[in-house]
Amino acid sequence: MERLFELGMLLDRYEQLLTERQRSILRQYTDENCSLSEIAEREGISRQGVRDIIARGSKQLRDTEAAVGLVRKEARQTAKLRAFRDRFKDVSLSDADRTALEAYLAEIAGIWEDEDGI
Repeated sequence: MERLFELGMLLDRYEQLLTERQRSILRQYTDENCSLSEIAEREGISRQGVRDIIARGSKQLRDTEAAVGLVRKEARQTAKLRAFRDRFKDVSLSDADRTALEAYLAEIAGIWEDEDGI
């Protein structure tokens, strides 16, 4: 399950690097939790063909992440924001300052969501 989650995260970030067919098959595999046989039937190809497409697409996504590191950087940023929130949640601030701080943190967290791929 963790492997599928990781693959789904890589796909979310780098899917534009794959062909439409690779994207479709990987989405069915990660998002819809389809078996190789189910995908093969839908796509009209062999189970081995599906496995090969998943293997090649997964390798391409992992290689890209190794070179670029967007998923890793996003995870680090999320962890730092969580740690920052936890550290300062009990600090005495005015309501206005607390609101401003939360707005800044939300803006920082939203930076990754504003990206349209790479």
